[in-house]
Amino acid sequence: MSDLSLWPSKKYAWFLTTLLLVTYTVSFIDRAMINLLIDPIRTDLDLSDIQMGQILGPGFMISYILFSLPVGRMVDKFNRIVVLIGGILLWSLATAAHGFSSDYYSLFVSRAGVGAGEAAVTPASWSIIADLFRPEERAFPMSFYLMGPYIGQGLALLFGGLIIQLYTVPVEIFGIILQPWQMIFILIAIPGFILSLGLAFLSDPERKGIINKEKQKDESFIDVIAYIKSKFSAYFTLMIAASFIVVLLYTFQAWVPTYIARIHGWDLSRVGYLFGIVTLISGSLGVLSGPVLERFLETKGIKNSTHSVFLISALALAVIPALTFSFVSEKLVLYGMFIISFFITLPMACFASGLQKMTPQNYRGSVSGLYVFIMNIVGLSLGPTVVPFFTSVIFQSDMSINLALSYTFLIFGPLSFTIFFFGRKSLNKELQSVH
Repeated sequence: MSDLSLWPSKKYAWFLTTLLLVTYTVSFIDRAMINLLIDPIRTDLDLSDIQMGQILGPGFMISYILFSLPVGRMVDKFNRIVVLIGGILLWSLATAAHGFSSDYYSLFVSRAGVGAGEAAVTPASWSIIADLFRPEERAFPMSFYLMGPYIGQGLALLFGGLIIQLYTVPVEIFGIILQPWQMIFILIAIPGFILSLGLAFLSDPERKGIINKEKQKDESFIDVIAYIKSKFSAYFTLMIAASFIVVLLYTFQAWVPTYIARIHGWDLSRVGYLFGIVTLISGSLGVLSGPVLERFLETKGIKNSTHSVFLISALALAVIPALTFSFVSEKLVLYGMFIISFFITLPMACFASGLQKMTPQNYRGSVSGLYVFIMNIVGLSLGPTVVPFFTSVIFQSDMSINLALSYTFLIFGPLSFTIFFFGRKSLNKELQSVH
């Protein structure tokens, strides 16, 4: 159990959590901006949907996954603030490098650099937040932090649409002619450097909830794996079922803006503005609502409230999106986007806080890294690539993107629900333990 002494003040805990939220937000702005710029990049660099899918998915995923496990171990062993700053600097440099990409290969490498740097964010932040708040207080700070992707995605689309309107002609910098989409990447890289400087003045919180404290420095990743094997069914259920929700998250973020532009004929600035608002509001509302729904179900006498949130979300995502992508009315499409975004984000804070409940402190960085590894090897490899597989291989038409999105949700929503349902006994048992 956690040592409940020497917890930091609420003021400092929330200050640092807010900075972690800003970090996560900036990381997603840098990660998500490319989703709005798919067609300009594709046209300028003469790329296909398949190549763009490879850049959006494997280009980011390979390095993100490869770095998540070693970074997780670094989080358990070293100063977490320093690890986080290193990640910020790496992804910011790589984001700026997008602006100088001139072909498929240079853009792929730049995207990989963003993935490598951002691999540090989740393991470090989750571990830090778990040491800032007592176990019974963690759910809301975790949901607050997890607004980052949706704020970042929303701001990327909102400001991306604005910048597209401002920069309509190529710009010359140091003798290099840059297209408007290249200028956007250079501009959005700047906040990361400022943020890393601010974090350098903060201290790493004291670690709590450590088992085998006297052996901590001698523990290896083999010890972490042994612990997970002892709780295998619970970890398998949470990580795999959550990864299928993440497939839908990345599908939604990567291809819905392009779906709206292609099927409904909107220009990119309008797509960025309206889809950005939907993502910002509904995504943030969804991630904050997860712990609220969890507590509400508890007050109604539902013992396994965390697991119930998982099931509700997976069931909604198995049904609602297929209807939404068949709508002709633009207003109904926007309403549908709002609802889909809400249910995708609803369980995210519960995934994170549940994982922290199940895991001792000295394993949290590694387990979080493993979670990121599994979640993204499934989510990032499939989310951005399944839709272009349907459009290019199955339907052989770019205008079939609505059908491609419907089939993707009809596959992965029910898969997630099924795994959560059949793994409920072991998962609920471990969710009752608190570290």
